Amino acid sequence: MEQKERRKVWFVSDTHFSHPSILYFHPWRRDACGITLEELQADKIAALEKHDKWLIDLWNSTVRKQDEVYMLGDFCLGNRVKTEEILRQLKGRKHLIQGNHDKSLHGLERYFESVSQIKEAKFTNNQFKFIDPNETFCVEMSHYPMLTWNRRPHGTCHIHGHCHGGIDSWNAESKELRLDVGLDSSFANGSLVEVEQLYNHFCGIRDAAGCKTFQEYQEWLMNNQGFRM
Repeated sequence: MEQKERRKVWFVSDTHFSHPSILYFHPWRRDACGITLEELQADKIAALEKHDKWLIDLWNSTVRKQDEVYMLGDFCLGNRVKTEEILRQLKGRKHLIQGNHDKSLHGLERYFESVSQIKEAKFTNNQFKFIDPNETFCVEMSHYPMLTWNRRPHGTCHIHGHCHGGIDSWNAESKELRLDVGLDSSFANGSLVEVEQLYNHFCGIRDAAGCKTFQEYQEWLMNNQGFRM
């Protein structure tokens, strides 16, 4: 008898479906879906159709029906009809953490397991064997990056979107357990982020300081910073 493949958990932000400006600001997206700048300038509607199809294919080649997806805002800048049309095509059980460009999702809450401004998720070794059995991996999610967040001193990690990779170096230099998971960030690199990938990233920061747990790491970091928050 075949063993059922385990559920996966994914994180993504700033997909920006149906948003022409995203194709100007992030040329890699044009390259990914085979659009030249000249084609975009000549026919934005056709260019957006290619972009949206590429994003849908990327999503559905990654996410399965039983998987869980945490969407950290700025999903679609089309109208409500277009937004619903896209939502219907996307696999997975979705959680929405609202961004500043999510007006078209109003009235479409039925497509989500939850809708919130801030969301906390906890993952344990019982769910995923790669997680240390002596620790719970806690993640605090919001669209915007936060300087501090709930239960930070206890080892909770923070992920966000909104910045399109613009503060990646600042996040790294701060040594905080904070990360941009937006599609345009250097970490996501044009893909959805899987929970094991996320966990390993934060473990790398923790381990480099010689700490055994995320809480121990946060204590070490706060002592070095000279203040607690």
